[in-house]
Amino acid sequence: MTKTANFQVDPKLAELLGETYKSTEDATKELVDNAYDADSDNVWITLPDPLTPNGVITIVDDGTGMKEQEVRSEYLKIASSRLSRKGEKTFGKKRMVKGRKGIGKFSGLMIAEIMEIKTKAGGKETTITIIKQDLAKEKYDLEKVSLPIVVTDCPQNEHGTTITLKGLNQNYNFPNADRLRQLLILDYRQVADLSIYVNGEKIGVQDYQGATNDKVLKLSNGRSARLIFTVTEKAVKEPGLVYRVGNKIVGRPNSFLKEDEQIPDKLKKRIVGEIICDELEDFVTADWGAIVENSTLKDEIEVLVKAELVDALNVVFKADMHLARLRYDQRIARELEKLPEHKRAFAEKHLQRVLEKFYDEPEEKVNTIISVMIDAVEKDHYWSVIHNIEQTRDGDVEKLALALSDFGFLEMSLITSQAIHRLRFLDELDLLNRNPKTLESTMHKALEFNLWVLGTEYSLTFSNKTLALAVEDLVGKRFKGDRAKKRPDLFLGVDVSRSHTLIEFKRPSDTIGRDAESQALKYRDDLNSIIHNKKIRILVIGGRVDTAISSHNEREDVKLLTYTDIISNARAQLDWLLAELKRDLKLG
Repeated sequence: MTKTANFQVDPKLAELLGETYKSTEDATKELVDNAYDADSDNVWITLPDPLTPNGVITIVDDGTGMKEQEVRSEYLKIASSRLSRKGEKTFGKKRMVKGRKGIGKFSGLMIAEIMEIKTKAGGKETTITIIKQDLAKEKYDLEKVSLPIVVTDCPQNEHGTTITLKGLNQNYNFPNADRLRQLLILDYRQVADLSIYVNGEKIGVQDYQGATNDKVLKLSNGRSARLIFTVTEKAVKEPGLVYRVGNKIVGRPNSFLKEDEQIPDKLKKRIVGEIICDELEDFVTADWGAIVENSTLKDEIEVLVKAELVDALNVVFKADMHLARLRYDQRIARELEKLPEHKRAFAEKHLQRVLEKFYDEPEEKVNTIISVMIDAVEKDHYWSVIHNIEQTRDGDVEKLALALSDFGFLEMSLITSQAIHRLRFLDELDLLNRNPKTLESTMHKALEFNLWVLGTEYSLTFSNKTLALAVEDLVGKRFKGDRAKKRPDLFLGVDVSRSHTLIEFKRPSDTIGRDAESQALKYRDDLNSIIHNKKIRILVIGGRVDTAISSHNEREDVKLLTYTDIISNARAQLDWLLAELKRDLKLG
């Protein structure tokens, strides 16, 4: 049976008309808050594809639902405080209520032209439809708007509410599933008895695993605030702390440590949490988008919060650096062997300083930093600065500070210079690669003492006289007379861990495939007769790799590479390093 209902307007309507939502995700979340206040165990949100012309949004919950009389007397009571009517906690789960102004139901009309509400309770399903155009016709004199309301029977045990948004506003982007998940996680990650699904995927706290801290902050005049934060195991998409006032999130996450240069930026991105203080309610902006800036209570809280965050991050940073040091100890030790004895202690000490900035970068990038840093230490520019530091150590404080400042700048500048030199080398190598007349022997000579181009794992590989003679003996016996023209260009190297690498250089104009791979394997078999019981990995480098070869079918101990790929990969690593160093120099 279809009947009609009308809005009942509270004098606070002027406040409603000024209410806005920052985004369609915020508006959607407001409807989830209503489901939370209805003591729901589950909420299912379905969002349309952005390109769907007639898409709809549904928010389904299994909460208490509403009977017809509740819809008329409470749901349609606009701008009436839920707290004043029912108290600050929900009836069943005793949750702290989020709905505070009685206007959250309007959030759906920011997104859509039509909002349909189906709610079940006590064996009845009540359906009401709100059409934005009908409100506009009455010039938002809401008491004049008649709303169709339909009541039908449903199973006695069914309960909950379904909100369907139709005629989505094309002037706004549809709610983005990932952004909505992040917004919901910020507010609901501490709620254990509610599961929320976005497009069938349950929002979770897997990105927030780590050490959690729960602190009570003692404020002036006997007041207090609660700080709950987690130092996550990895950087998160939207790090920072949010304020929670009256069980409602205020604004977006704030880093609080943005200006602290002593803490690495990547570590700052591992802080998530909230500051709970109901006494800030008088300082919340009308849209709950922020705390008023000139609040002295807010300033007092933030001083204490920053101190707690710094203490926690320092503990985590020390532990992380210890683990990073263990991971790279062997690599650093191998690189240090390239330096004279008197430079090693110095290089090791200052390598650690540089690694502190990059400690949680991927391993291949850290290895690039180690390699470039050690090459830079070989330069003599360091020693004049060290001499100045030694001369002023017990003297003028200002001179000492200046010398230390110069040292830090020089350290970063030399690494930058070394990276630039390597990029220039890559430019020249690329010219050889592009020249169709370049021979394999030319590429061999260019790369023999620059194996870092192949990747940091090869930068400590070198050839010695014994290995060179073994290769010469092999190819000398096999390729005599007319066959000398087909003599391969082979390099056999060993690193400090005694691992052997055989590289066959082909011309940049050559295409390499299974034939080249098979021939290289035969060379390795012959070398094994000379170098007994040694595992030898193989690299074959040419201009192109046969397109018929799938990477899924490659052998683990044989790699087919192109000069173009290895140059491109080496350049990408150095470009990244330069960008990071330039950023640090600017910040300094």
